[in-house]
Amino acid sequence: MKVLKYFLLVCLSIFILSGCGNKHGKPVEIEDLKEYKDEAVGFSLKYPSNWVVTKLTGVRFAAFSSNNAKLRFARYDTEGFPGAKIDLNVVKIDSVVTLDSIIKVNKTFQPDLYKFDEVMIDGVKASRFRYSFELEDGEFVGELYVATKDGKLATVLFFEAFANTWDMYKDKFNEIVSSLKLAVEPAAPTAVTINVEEPPASANLVPKSGPGYVIMVPDNFNLTKGIARNVISSQNYIGKRRADCNIQVDVIDASQSKNLKKIVEENRPTYKNSGEPRSINLGGVEAYVFPYQPTGQVKGRVYFALKGDRLYRITMNWFVGEEKDYLPVFEKSVNSIKFE
Repeated sequence: MKVLKYFLLVCLSIFILSGCGNKHGKPVEIEDLKEYKDEAVGFSLKYPSNWVVTKLTGVRFAAFSSNNAKLRFARYDTEGFPGAKIDLNVVKIDSVVTLDSIIKVNKTFQPDLYKFDEVMIDGVKASRFRYSFELEDGEFVGELYVATKDGKLATVLFFEAFANTWDMYKDKFNEIVSSLKLAVEPAAPTAVTINVEEPPASANLVPKSGPGYVIMVPDNFNLTKGIARNVISSQNYIGKRRADCNIQVDVIDASQSKNLKKIVEENRPTYKNSGEPRSINLGGVEAYVFPYQPTGQVKGRVYFALKGDRLYRITMNWFVGEEKDYLPVFEKSVNSIKFE
């Protein structure tokens, strides 16, 4: 019995040391923290020096544990890379946009999931909301902080982690909260260095091919491996500006099922806030399309088309705030697809 207990303790130690990875990879640890300071509105915070950073002066600073994590946060998939993110946004307060309305907009999940308490940040009271729920690969945990230093600008800070990784990050997340200096409206215009953000989807489309299809995509989009499972191919076309604006084409073996309408109805419940499927013609073949909304700030559409023994699933997502820059281009791209 003592030998068995010792063996179990050794196994447990090995498990803890090896990290809580899954079949999609192991979570990225935080090596050390460095400070970022925004020159336009004065907020600052520590962040992991080895994480992937995206920023826009005076507006946003985000750090993702990896590019795979960044991609998963674009859709909040129920299973995938065990990633985490830190995301700070600055919102201007006025007669319409209040702290209460900012909090409401940023609660993207079911309201009853959020647990409120009050904390101190940078010498002022801040609202903290904790939330968590189970996904296919473990617990998803998040914290939302909202505060204002001057009553003119609100600082909104998110911490989120997939796949049971919260515990490995929480101490560093707490250190980051302690380091946070809130945004304030500048007293007078000052000369600042403005980061030039990447442009949205280009209207100039170029051909890209995959197994059995050719599709025209924006010429400033890159091809990355998609996150779909149990497929022949999963190709994700995405630009550098936003991780939540992309077109993904999945090719799936359909030799065992040729009833397209049934396939669509079986898959639709897996998409959050999905609408009714509509029959269309896509690339010269019968197809169906329905809308869905993975988060409060991201909309999407899913297309299903059947050609021979292959099912083609085309998913496009776009950020609501830049819909006019993405949706027309994405519609043109999807409608360009040709099946061999």
